[in-house]
Formats: sequence, C-alpha cells, structure tokens
Amino acid sequence: DAMFLLVSTLALVVVRYSRTYLAGQRGLDRYARYLLLTVASVTVLVTSNHLLVLMVAWFATDIGLHQLLTFYRTRRQAIIVAHKKFLLSRLADACFVSSIVFIGSEVGSLRIDVVTAFAQQHDELSPPLQIATVLMVFGVLLKSAQLPFHGWMLQVMEAPTPVSALLHAGIVNIGGFVMIRLAPLMANADVAQGILVGVGLFTTIVASLVMTTRVAIKGVLAWSTIGQMGFMLVQC
Repeated sequence: DAMFLLVSTLALVVVRYSRTYLAGQRGLDRYARYLLLTVASVTVLVTSNHLLVLMVAWFATDIGLHQLLTFYRTRRQAIIVAHKKFLLSRLADACFVSSIVFIGSEVGSLRIDVVTAFAQQHDELSPPLQIATVLMVFGVLLKSAQLPFHGWMLQVMEAPTPVSALLHAGIVNIGGFVMIRLAPLMANADVAQGILVGVGLFTTIVASLVMTTRVAIKGVLAWSTIGQMGFMLVQC
C-alpha cells in the first residue's frame, strides 16, 4: 500500500508538470499515452506477488520509457542514446528470464511469497539458485546505470525534463525495490551479495567524485542518481 501510494503521488506530480512543460507542443497525445503506460506498468510491478508478472511489468515500463525518451523524433542524439539504453535493457531482460527459469525449476513456483518462504526454510541455496541470484543481480546492475553500464544515464538529457524527473526519481530505483522484495532469497546468496557490494561501492565512490567536477546541473543530477543507486544497492 505504501509503495502504491508513493508511485501514485509521483505519477500525479509528473503528469501535472508535463502539462505545464509541454503545453502547446505537438505529439502530446502520444506522450500522454506512453506516460500512462509507464506509470501503470510501474504500479503493476510494485503490487505484484508473481515474478513473471513483475518482469513483464518491468519490460512494459521500459517500452513506455523508450517512447518517452524519443519524444523529440528530430533530435538524433536522443534517438541514439535511447536505443543504447534499449539494447542494455534487453540484455538485462535476458538475465531476468534466465533467473526466473532457475527459480521456478528449483522452488516450483514463481509467487514471491512462496519463494520467500522457501528461502527462509533453507540456510543454503542450491547451485541453480545461486546462479539465479547472480543473473538477477547482473540484470539489476544493467538497469540501474551502474559502472560500466552508466553511459546512457549521462546522455538522456535530450528528453523532456518531466521524463528525466520520472526516470531519476522513480524508474531507475526499481532495481533496488526488486532486491528488497527478494531479500530472503538474496540473504543466502553470498556471490550475488559480493557483486552488489563491489559494483555498488565502486560506482558510489566514482560517481560522487565525478559529480563534484560537473558544472551543468543536469550533469550533476545524472551522476548523483548513478551514485545514489550504487549506494542503494550496497545497502540492499
């Protein structure tokens, strides 16, 4: 309920901001359609109790976000960067699909509450579940703009500012949310935890240092988001 309220409030803020920021521009119907698709997908994601539904909702979120990032069809740089992010996201999706196949085969269910109960009943994870957690972590790292996969985050500034707000304040944080939802499973995954701590800590330090050298406010915010996500993953 708390996450649903948080997502709904953020969506309301971005929608109202978009109406003011994009007033009078062409393509508003297309923008509104994909903005609502993105927000609806995130809502499904945070309220789902099934890993397959969660992953499908995350995929739909990416599709909606891709269309928002390419709202200005005449800006070549925006198109190139959006496609770069799209390809990285599809690689992350491949990791997620492989992960839930391993989880489903070992646990016998993809319901998150069942996976959680299974993890709490077993002190050690089987090798397939260890692989599943590592694949899940790699997918999260790809979608969370962690080094060395952070380049797209620095280059999506050509998109409308409300889209940047939605990306920085909400969508990029989904990886941390998924890690928290699967916390009982991840608690026994030593290798996956090590990868999270290592990559997250390295990203946090580098992004924090680079952020202090940026002049443009959007550049500062981009590096700030990258560092914040690294710190979030270290906490997870």
